Amino acid sequence: MASLYFVTGTDTEVGKTYCTAKTVERLRECGQRVGVYKPVASGCELRADGQRYSVDATTLWQAAGRPKNIDAVCPQRFIAAVSPPRSAAKEGAQVDTRRLRDGLAVWCDGEFDVVMIEGAGGLFSPISDDWLNVDLATEMKRWSDQNGHSFELLLVAPDRLGVLHHVISTSRAAEAAGIPITGLILNRMDDSADDSTQTNADDLRRWCGIPMIASVQQADGPLVVISGANDGKSPEETSRETAGGVNFLNQTTIRR
Repeated sequence: MASLYFVTGTDTEVGKTYCTAKTVERLRECGQRVGVYKPVASGCELRADGQRYSVDATTLWQAAGRPKNIDAVCPQRFIAAVSPPRSAAKEGAQVDTRRLRDGLAVWCDGEFDVVMIEGAGGLFSPISDDWLNVDLATEMKRWSDQNGHSFELLLVAPDRLGVLHHVISTSRAAEAAGIPITGLILNRMDDSADDSTQTNADDLRRWCGIPMIASVQQADGPLVVISGANDGKSPEETSRETAGGVNFLNQTTIRR
């Protein structure tokens, strides 16, 4: 059975795709067979041949070694760079809510050890006329439980002033919705960092119960995987241990 990980963010444009792609690369380095699923994308480019090109979906697909095809990676693609339901409406269409979840099944046919799923926007952003991202994650977890797959929710947050509020509020809201976040990736978005980046990681460990599993410490830099970062042990003691139940990463660095 596959291990499924739904990657969401504290907001849109926080580096979900970058961090997910780097995680996919790490998994493949470890010998894992990795599938990738982007249920819906907006802001796509309409090309001359009529194809809708999603940068995010293509980035994930390439990181995974181009498994299956791009339509399996991202079955629903819309043009306008707004939320998926608004983007679809501009085309006189709707996001197919059930297809968001049902498109996952093709990645859970035994071909892959791990499937990385990337949402659209933040955890409480609309993903269709009927669902927020958290609703989709909840439905996917229910489906995973019924079909014998594991399912975990990971959060990407930008390493900048304000991240404490965004992570704490998102994590508490997720827990109240019945789908707690099990791992945090702190992402440095640009090199002109504010002073909070010196203390954000420590403050998040203090105030938030989510294990920090990785961080990007410079813009477009390597993903530094943190194992045992929240238990007070040295990296040597925890280099092969899990971080908050996320058991596919160990102390290492992924290079571009």
